[in-house]
Amino acid sequence: MRTRFLGLAAASLIAAGCGTAALQANGGQAKSSAQSAAPGASTSSATAASPAAGSAGAGTPAAGAAATSPGGTACQGAQAAPVTAGWLTGLEFVSADQGWAVGQDTILATTDGGAHWTAQLSGKLNLTSADFVSGRDGWAVGTTSLLATTDGGAHWTALPESCPVIRSVHFVSPSTGFAVAGGQNVGGVDPAMPVLGGVVLATSDGGRTWHAVKAPANAQTVCFSDPRHGWLGAAGLLYRTSDGGADWKVLTSMAGAVGSGYPAEMSVECANDGSAWALRAGPGAAMSQEPHVGFHADQAGATPIFAEQYFQTPGGKPVAQSPGSVAGPFSAIDAASAAFIDWCSACGAGTAPWDIATNSGSTLTKKGNVGAITQPQAASFLSPEVGWVAGSDSVFPTSAKGTPKSQERIVATTDGGRTWHVQYAGPWTS
Repeated sequence: MRTRFLGLAAASLIAAGCGTAALQANGGQAKSSAQSAAPGASTSSATAASPAAGSAGAGTPAAGAAATSPGGTACQGAQAAPVTAGWLTGLEFVSADQGWAVGQDTILATTDGGAHWTAQLSGKLNLTSADFVSGRDGWAVGTTSLLATTDGGAHWTALPESCPVIRSVHFVSPSTGFAVAGGQNVGGVDPAMPVLGGVVLATSDGGRTWHAVKAPANAQTVCFSDPRHGWLGAAGLLYRTSDGGADWKVLTSMAGAVGSGYPAEMSVECANDGSAWALRAGPGAAMSQEPHVGFHADQAGATPIFAEQYFQTPGGKPVAQSPGSVAGPFSAIDAASAAFIDWCSACGAGTAPWDIATNSGSTLTKKGNVGAITQPQAASFLSPEVGWVAGSDSVFPTSAKGTPKSQERIVATTDGGRTWHVQYAGPWTS
C-alpha cells in the first residue's frame, strides 16, 4: 500500500484529465539539499530545497490545474485534489543504500541508506508514489504529474499523460508497466487510489504511451510479477490474472463487511514467486475504528491474516487482531514476509502500531509502535529487520491558546523495530 491520507474527511474528486507538457529537470545540479543526522542521531533538520536548479519551476503542471488530452481538449472530471502540503506520501528503496521519497512539493533521494537526503526536484508536484525497477529506472506519479528517470533521478522528465490521467504505476522492466487511471475518490482518503471508476492501462515504451487492459470495474491498485502474472484490487476485491489481464479471477469476497460511507478499497503489492500481499480497508468507519483485513495471496488463492476486531463478525474475518484501529501503509518484502503499519487516531497525538507477517502470513508478530512519528504515510522494507517509514509527528498544545504543529519525518530501523532513528525531518508547520 503506497499511502493512505488518514486525516482527510472532505469528499473530493480526483482528476480524470491528461497532460502533455514536457519537462526536463536537472536534479543533479540542485544547489541545496535536505541534510539529516546520521542513523544514530535522535533528531535532524532539513534544509529547504531551492526552487532554482533541480526544481520543477514554471514548467511543472500546477496543483489542481485542469488537464487536457494530447489533442488539446479537456478530459472529463474534476480538478485534482491537492496532496497535503509538505507531506511525504511515497517511499521506495531498491537497496540498503539507495532510496527515494516523494510528496506534495519534492522528490528526495539518498545513496547512503538515509543518512543524508538530497532534493532532486521541487515545486508543485503533488506526487503520491514512486516506483523503481532498478537504481536507475523509476517513475514518480501524482494527481497532476507523471515523471520518469533513467539515471537514478539526476534528471526527471515529465511524460505525456494518458486520458484519463494516471493515478499509480507498477513496472516490471524499464519498458513494460501497468497503471490505474481515472476514477473518483469520494472519501478523500487516498488521492493515489480511485475508489470508483478506475481503469487499468499498460505500456510497452516506459510510459510514453498507454493502452487499455481488460479488467473488472472500479480498479483501485494493480501490480504484475511479469507481463502475464498480475494482481488487481477493484471495488474492494482482490483479483489474479495469469494471461496478462485477458481473464481475472476473484479471490476474496465482502463476507462480513460492515459500515457505510466511503466504499471499500483494496491495495495490492506484488512479491516474488508469483505472490502478493493486499489490504482491504472499509467500507465505512466508526468510533475511531476502520474495518480492514490483511491478505497473503499466491497461485492457490488469498488467505486473510488479520482484521480490525471492532467489526469482527463470526466466520467473516480471521482471528488475529490488526496492528491498529485504522489502516496505514504496508510493504511487501518477499513471498514469505511483509510489514503492516497501522494508525491509532484516538491515541492522543497518535501512534503507529505495526506487525511483521512471516511464513506467508501464518505468523504475525506485533512490533510495538514505529518510533518518532504519530501518523504513518508510506513504508519501504527490505527485510523484517531493515525498513523505513515516512510520516508526520504531531504535537498538540497543552493550553487553549496554543497551536498544534507537525513535522514530516523519515525514520529507519535496522533491528526489526527495537530502535528507530530519525533520518529526515522537515520544518515544523502549524
